[in-house]
Amino acid sequence: MIGTIYRTIRVLSIDIVIGVVILLRFFCAQFEVMPTWHIYVLLGVAVWIIYTVDHMRDSVKASVGDRERYAFHSKNRKPLLLMVLILLCSVFPLLFFVPTQILLFGSALMVLSGIYLLVQQHLSYLFFKEFYIALVYVFGILMIPVLLGGDVPFIYFVNFLLLAFSNLILISWYEREQDEQDGFESIATRLGDEFLSKVLLVILSFGTLLSMLLADTIGLYFFICFCIYISVFIYYSYFGTRDRYRIVCDAVFLFPLLF
Repeated sequence: MIGTIYRTIRVLSIDIVIGVVILLRFFCAQFEVMPTWHIYVLLGVAVWIIYTVDHMRDSVKASVGDRERYAFHSKNRKPLLLMVLILLCSVFPLLFFVPTQILLFGSALMVLSGIYLLVQQHLSYLFFKEFYIALVYVFGILMIPVLLGGDVPFIYFVNFLLLAFSNLILISWYEREQDEQDGFESIATRLGDEFLSKVLLVILSFGTLLSMLLADTIGLYFFICFCIYISVFIYYSYFGTRDRYRIVCDAVFLFPLLF
């Protein structure tokens, strides 16, 4: 029962939405700003819609039927599209309660997300897909406390970007064989196992060292995450079993609940 609920949460990307909301709350608390609940809801809905539309588009490929997430989105395309429309209509009134600067910035991010959905294949060829996703993800979260008047030094953007980027690279690295089989382009299929392993090691090492320079709660959080990612990178045979790598990689974004 619990396993079924958990798989459903993952398939529907609800865990991603929860992680984004938790991270926003964490950073806002650390930088001493207080966004209204409207912002949390709009951010969560926006993230869910982007992920859902992306999965529905990928599910069009005939070769992804053995992937639970894509199979689900292919089978339930119409109900999911209906849910997207319902959510869009439901949250529209909330836009009038959001500060103008956040509304404008959020609109810009949605445009960038739309561009990603349209040109993802070209970004894959240029090795930019994972970095582009990480960039939008990080700025979508950290720019909210900035726009609300919080003082967020640039080093936090850099460290958070390294964490988000390493998350995507790690998952891509573990799924490289499946991606090749299904015809998906990713940074792992383009760069190759050996070279990507070196890139990943450099990013994880640099991120760990950088987090040590942040002598605060956020730095401690980043440090713990990078140490966990290094473990996932080293112990390939263990984390490669039963999707442990993905569970752990995504779970780190829930850790701020502990702080």
